[in-house]
Amino acid sequence: MKQDVLTAKGRQTRESIERAARKLFAERGFHGTTLADITSAAGKSSAAFYRYYTDKEDLLYALAESFLHDVVMPSGLTVHLPESPDDTAFFTAVVTGYWNMFKQNFGIMVAVNQLADTKPRFAHVQNEFRRFGIDMVAASVRRAHEQGHASDVDPEHTGAAIALLFENFTVVSLRPSGLGLNISDADAITTLSTIWKKTLYGY
Repeated sequence: MKQDVLTAKGRQTRESIERAARKLFAERGFHGTTLADITSAAGKSSAAFYRYYTDKEDLLYALAESFLHDVVMPSGLTVHLPESPDDTAFFTAVVTGYWNMFKQNFGIMVAVNQLADTKPRFAHVQNEFRRFGIDMVAASVRRAHEQGHASDVDPEHTGAAIALLFENFTVVSLRPSGLGLNISDADAITTLSTIWKKTLYGY
């Protein structure tokens, strides 16, 4: 992203472009969205776009980095590990935060996923998202060990398994997949938090 000191009007223009891109990436994916689609939806010219971004990928990368460092990472600072095997509120609260954060930034997550296979910088930012989730689950496994539970469960492996399960379940649930899934937010959160808790505590 081009680094310039922005005027109030400049910030408004950039926010309009970013808002349009998030919406279109969620609806059409990265490859199904053109630069012209974004500028048209934002009500801005292509010249205005190029004042802030070199291309569509540059825009996506700026959105992904901002989401990761301004939203995802700070959210982990307020999370406390389960106090006991009966601390259902911990799992529900963390999964609710994850689900809402993912849903509100769904376009970014889908677009990053589409580019990660061929673009190293997007693979890197995707792995940072994933590492955040893996570390969170792994920490909860270690807490369960301290409490005398899940002694045969490997923290890192289980962290990867559950975090990646969450990611794929969320993507398929939030986007038409052809599987016929019709899952409410509340049911999705209950399903994921139950799987996580039962993995550690067995109930």
